Parts: sequence; C-alpha cells; structure tokens
Amino acid sequence: MLVKNRKQKKKEINIFDNVPTIADIILPDALQEKRDYLVCGYNKFSRMFVLTIYPEQTWVSWLDSLFHIGNINISVKVEPANNGNTINQLTKKLVQSQSEYATYSRQRKYTTFA
Repeated sequence: MLVKNRKQKKKEINIFDNVPTIADIILPDALQEKRDYLVCGYNKFSRMFVLTIYPEQTWVSWLDSLFHIGNINISVKVEPANNGNTINQLTKKLVQSQSEYATYSRQRKYTTFA
C-alpha cells in the first residue's frame, strides 16, 4: 500500500487555458488558398492588390471605381521618403523647370508676330 506524501501540492488548474484569444475569434474556421485569392469561410473572399507608386495624375475620387465592385476595404500605407533624397529630387526638378522657363522666355522674346 502506497502512502501519499502530504507535502505534495495539488496541481493547480489555470482557468485561462481554455479562453479563446482574439485571433481565434477573428480568424475564419476555414481558410483556403487559391491561385489568386483566399477563401475565408462561406461566401467570403479576399484578394490583395499592391501599388508601389501612385499614378502620375490623381484626383479626389481616384479610387471610387473600386467601391463599385462590391463590399471592399481599402487601406493606404504611406512610407516617408528619406529627406536627403527628397531634397535632391525636388532641387533637380526645380532647376529643370527654371531652365525650361528661361528657354521658353528667350524663345518668346525673339519671336516676332506678323
């Protein structure tokens, strides 16, 4: 007959072991990866498009045509550029614009109108 040691502690049960995390609540039950989209449960699909640069010309509602597709979420992440590179590029563009303006002014000055 074995005698239990009274000094042995009972194993404590952590009541928070079975509590679902935020990820368990948010993530769908089934996630299937297809060729160009994800299936996130019943009748829910996900697809990601990435723009590395913005178009040359934009306007106030340039993304509105995407909203006509259906229920869509758009997020924009803008990463700041290095100050040195930005100043160099702006200076180059400013000098180029001033040079073009000076050339245009000289051409216009010497042009005679009949």
